[in-house]
Parts: sequence; C-alpha cells; structure tokens
Amino acid sequence: MTKLLDQAIEKARALSASRQDDAAMVLLSMLEQDDPTSPRLTDEQVAEVRRRQELRRYATDDEVSAFFERIGA
Repeated sequence: MTKLLDQAIEKARALSASRQDDAAMVLLSMLEQDDPTSPRLTDEQVAEVRRRQELRRYATDDEVSAFFERIGA
C-alpha cells in the first residue's frame, strides 16, 4: 500500500460512519471502473451519447418560469 493511500485511510478512520461509507463508495466505484469484466460502451455507443448531448436543449429561465405559472406552482 502506498503512503498516500495509508494517509487517506487514516483520515477516513476519523470520519463519522456515514462519511466513511461515502468514502468507501467512492473508492469502490473507482476500482469497479478498472475491472475488465465491467460492462463497457462501444465506440459507437459513446459517439451516440455525445451526439445526443450536443442536441440537448435546455429551457431558459423564462421558459421554466412560464411552465410553473401554467401549472400553478
């Protein structure tokens, strides 16, 4: 184990149980990303996700306000 990981674990031990769980979830998530058996998107799927992100149109503040006025919220 590296010194940096040792330091991080020591600091995590001082956290509340809830925050320790948060830290563990972050570390486990990172480790799962390196797992070669984890599902991966194909290059075509990545390209499709990027294409759809570019097409996304977000509502303006005025459009959001008008929506909430219409529904009476």
